[in-house]
Amino acid sequence: MVDKHPTYSIVVEMENAQFIDWDEIGVGLTALAREIAVVSSTGFARPKVVISHAGQNADTSSLQSRIEAEAPQLTQLAEVTFTACPSGRYYELKNHGVRLAEGKIVVFMDSDTVPQQGWLSALLAPFHDAEPICVNGHTYLSYDDFFSRTFALIWFFPMAQGDERFASKRAINANNVAFRRDWIASHPFPAHNGFKVSCTLLMHQLWREGHKIVNVDARAYHYSPRGWRFFCWRALVTGRDADRKFVALHAPNRSQRIAKSFSRWGTMSWRTTRRVISHASQTGMPPWQIPFSLAVGLAFYTLAFFGQFSLAARLVRDEIETVPDFVGHS
Repeated sequence: MVDKHPTYSIVVEMENAQFIDWDEIGVGLTALAREIAVVSSTGFARPKVVISHAGQNADTSSLQSRIEAEAPQLTQLAEVTFTACPSGRYYELKNHGVRLAEGKIVVFMDSDTVPQQGWLSALLAPFHDAEPICVNGHTYLSYDDFFSRTFALIWFFPMAQGDERFASKRAINANNVAFRRDWIASHPFPAHNGFKVSCTLLMHQLWREGHKIVNVDARAYHYSPRGWRFFCWRALVTGRDADRKFVALHAPNRSQRIAKSFSRWGTMSWRTTRRVISHASQTGMPPWQIPFSLAVGLAFYTLAFFGQFSLAARLVRDEIETVPDFVGHS
């Protein structure tokens, strides 16, 4: 059965209102309004946009006023709803937003991503057919200086261009993905101590049920991480999350987990070396900066190794990961 214009909602995860960088968020929400206008002109019904934030209910009115000021087009083109999930973590905000979503499709976007031309049309198009359950977009890091270029090269997102092989293997982007609402409502992002583990677990759940993830060229850029504090913390968390994923998907014993930390260190070091050398020129990085970029990348995954090894060897406890106050906006 063909449904040319399925109804849809968009869930936007948003940080606590008092820590929002409005220079960035205004750009993303304005781009979202543009994308809604494009698909609405082709016959899609007016969508519902759910802003799911981690503040208190009392924060909602000021948040609403600020969004109306930053992206007035959004409230004209969509029904904008706000919901508070006090102290909610990343995936909790997404699950919380789904409860208010309406229509047949739920699209996920983050407050620090910026949709590009054709983003929403590309995500919705496969749902014209009845079979697809999950449609995954292409998120990449933006860059404008040495460190943001380095992050774009070593990060787990594919590059914007010239990275087709990596892009074809990309996992679910929780900040750029759409699901049939009845499926995601009954299969929420799993609760987990990890920082960015739940999307991997959900992806494997899709596969176990025999669903194919449809990858499309729905492009959005994510602002680059910033600061050395974030760099160090995120590297350690990346390692701990790697151990958590290994445990969740393979249930290994402790010696296997420790061995995995060493093998992953080697794999990621080689991957980093290959990607920096192969793709640095397309970011506009001068040749003399490439060795320094490589050193930064290898330092990141060396820290990740220590994070993974320390959790596997029980040198640290498996606690719930939250962004510490000293890290700041990322």
